[in-house]
Amino acid sequence: MTSYISLRDRRFDVTSAVVQQFDGLWSVEIETAPKEFDGELWAPRLYHQGLQLTTHPGGSLEGASTSWRRKSDTDYPHPELGLMYVFGHHDVYDTTLAFGRADAEHIELVWDGLCDVFWSGNFTEAVPFECRCVASLRHG
Repeated sequence: MTSYISLRDRRFDVTSAVVQQFDGLWSVEIETAPKEFDGELWAPRLYHQGLQLTTHPGGSLEGASTSWRRKSDTDYPHPELGLMYVFGHHDVYDTTLAFGRADAEHIELVWDGLCDVFWSGNFTEAVPFECRCVASLRHG
C-alpha cells in the first residue's frame, strides 16, 4: 500500500504513521513530507489523540471503524478531537476512519473526510481529504 494523504488533488507522502493504545484509548498520528504549493511549504498532519474503539479479543483493531459528522453532535463518540494541521489545527468532520489488516507491528488504515485549511480558492473550507497508509502499531 502506498502511504499518502491527499487534500483535493494535492498528494503528500506519509513519512510517519503511528497507532498507539494508552489508558483504554487509541491515538493516530500521521505526518507527511513537505511540498511547495503557491510559494508555501505544505506538510499536512492528520491526528486523533483519544479514540474509543471496540477491539477484537486480544486487542486487535483489524476491521474496526468509527465515523462522525461533527464534534458538537451529541453522539460524537470520542473524548478528544480528530484534527488536520496544514496552516493551523482544524477539526476533521463528515469522516470515517477504518482499520484493515494488522500484524503485531503494523496496521493498514483508511481515513476520509472533510477539513478546513483556510488557505485560498478550493483550499478554504470543507476540503476533502483522503489518507491511506500502513501505520506502526504500539501498545502501552
